[in-house]
Parts: sequence; structure tokens; C-alpha cells
Amino acid sequence: MLKGKRKIVKYIVVLIVLLLISFGFYLYKLHALVVEANDIFAIRCTTVNPPLISYKNSFLNFAELINSPGKYTSDELKGFYDGYISGIRSYVKEENKWLATQDRLLKRWDYQLIEPWYIKKAANLQWEMYKAYRDDAQYMLDLVDRKVIPKDPFSTDSEARDRRDKNSQEYFDFYTKAVEIKDWRKFFGRVLLPKVCNEKNLTIPNTSGSIDWEGKSATPSPGFVPIDPYSVI
Repeated sequence: MLKGKRKIVKYIVVLIVLLLISFGFYLYKLHALVVEANDIFAIRCTTVNPPLISYKNSFLNFAELINSPGKYTSDELKGFYDGYISGIRSYVKEENKWLATQDRLLKRWDYQLIEPWYIKKAANLQWEMYKAYRDDAQYMLDLVDRKVIPKDPFSTDSEARDRRDKNSQEYFDFYTKAVEIKDWRKFFGRVLLPKVCNEKNLTIPNTSGSIDWEGKSATPSPGFVPIDPYSVI
């Protein structure tokens, strides 16, 4: 009988050890995935956002010229426009690479199995937001390259732009809710914002309404800061 009790105790100890090892591995993978995702976000700060910010700033300069005729020369106008278009091309190229890299992570089995549901949802919403940004920029290039002909020649509005605005709102609304979620895993899965990310390469100018076609005020809307869900939630 004593032998049987010892065997039971041995099984319990082995089970506890296995559970502790499994739990430790889970915490390790949870943190490792967050670090990997954060590294991918750092790539965005250094390669994707700079051309995105640059082409939007070029457009704001172009818009100022349109709204203030006579203030700039035709050469300056051409320079702003060329900078705008070349900036879009650079941005789309880098965004395509980033979206593909991020998509591979989001679809990986270990990411799907281990990451909390709200992190996965926030990351997916963010991915859709950036995809819509890419699609909107690509639409502008298609207009310039005459691959599409708009019904209204004075409008650059597109389905992608509507989707961009909608997805952005969804992402930031959900992010606000996710911050309030109480979950012990946040302690182990949180990392600092990458050092290469800062206000300069995170603040995206909003060019909506910057050109005044009807003699009204043309002040552009404030920019926003896309948040890295892995470093904050």
C-alpha cells in the first residue's frame, strides 16, 4: 500500500513538473512572438513610414500651391508634383513588402495558437488599415499612369480611401477597448516601443480636404500616430 502511495506521489510530481515546463515554454513563446512582431513594426518605422510621410508632405506643399496661385513658380509646382508621385511609388513598394512580412507572422500556427485573441484582432485590424492605405496610394498611381479613368475627373475619391478611413476608425476604436481588458498575459507579452520608432516617423499627415476647390478654408486635418499594438496593449 505504501508502494502504491509513493507511485501516486511520483506521478503527481512528474505531472506538476511537466505542467511547469509547459507553462514556462508558453510564456517564453508568448514573449518571443511579441518581440518578433515588434521587430517587424520597427521595419515599418524605418522603411515604410518615411516615404509615406514624405509623399503626403509633398502633397500638402502641392495643395498650398494650388490654394495660393502665384506664390510658387511652375518649376516649383512640377517639383512638388514629381516628389509626390515618386514618393507614392516608393511607399507602395515598401508597403507591399511589409504587408507580406506581417501577413506571414499573423498566419503562423504558433501565433494563432498562443497570442491572446485581442492582440490577434488588433494586429489584423491594423494590417487591414495599412492594406487600405496601400490600396489608396496604388489607386492614385493608377490614375497617374492612366490605368483607370475616374467618372469625375476632379475627384480622386475611391473605394480604397473609404475603406482606409473605415478601417482606421475600427482599429483605433478596438485598440481603446483592448487597453481596458484585464489579462495577466499582458505582463509577460508587453515590450517597449522600438527605439527606431519616434514621433517623426509615426505621425502620418492627413491630406484630406487640403485642396480648396470651392473657395473654402483648406486647412488639412490633424495627423495621427499609428500604434504598435504589441508594445502598448
